[in-house]
Amino acid sequence: MATLRELMQLPGAVAAGIYDDHGNLVAYAGDISEKAAEIAALMASANKAVANMQAKGWTEYTGKEGFFPVQGFAVAAGKYAACIAGNVGVFVELDKANFDKIWETIMP
Repeated sequence: MATLRELMQLPGAVAAGIYDDHGNLVAYAGDISEKAAEIAALMASANKAVANMQAKGWTEYTGKEGFFPVQGFAVAAGKYAACIAGNVGVFVELDKANFDKIWETIMP
């Protein structure tokens, strides 16, 4: 698992966090409040659960393996993106991010 230090060194990183399987914040770094980090941890956990449900549905619908389990996902809007894999995530500025490097760093 990537460390907070590794995540914060990624190009465009503004915040990073680690959360447990229940969405509880374990640790965070960056220019956000602890409350914002807690909400981000819950968002990451909830979205991972939804993505896994959708992946199981696609497996059933298509009859093809390989959608499940979800390894990671990204959400981009405005000028930021949240990239989540395993139980870690990093928020990055879109115009500064190197997504190949992000996925190389955060994938379990």
